[in-house]
Order: sequence, then structure tokens, then C-alpha cells
Amino acid sequence: GRQLTINILSTWGDAHYVGLNGLEIFDAEGVCISDPKTNPHLTIRGDPDSINILPEYHNDPRTVDKIIDGVYATCDDLHMWLPPLL
Repeated sequence: GRQLTINILSTWGDAHYVGLNGLEIFDAEGVCISDPKTNPHLTIRGDPDSINILPEYHNDPRTVDKIIDGVYATCDDLHMWLPPLL
């Protein structure tokens, strides 16, 4: 297996949160390998994985799995990842 690590160091203005709609990764032939429907071995994790680590949030749907759900051009919170910037 292979591992890709992305470190997010800043935001576009919010001092407390990072928002991300999607992540696509392609192999040398141009095939998308970041789609869990076509790549059953794909796993993704975030640290932190969502704002649910904060005491004032519970069951917020904006978790890390949303960045590979295939819906990228959206303003719908149900397809976004929102972790706190630590």
C-alpha cells in the first residue's frame, strides 16, 4: 500500500476552521484512484476528523469521509469536511 499525507497549515481567512469539499487523486494513467466505489481498499482519515472533537459539537455531518464522496462542486454542508485548525 501507499500513503499520502497532506498537512494543512493555514486557511483562507478563518482562524479556527478549515473547510474542504473534495480530494481527487489520479494514477500515472490518469485514472482516479480516490473513489471508494472503484477502489475498495481506499481508506481516509483526518486528525482531527471533524469538529465533533470539540465539546460544543455532536454528530456534525462534516466529517473527513466527505472529501471522497464524489460530490465536489457544492455548497451543501453534507458533502464537506470541517475540522478545527489546531
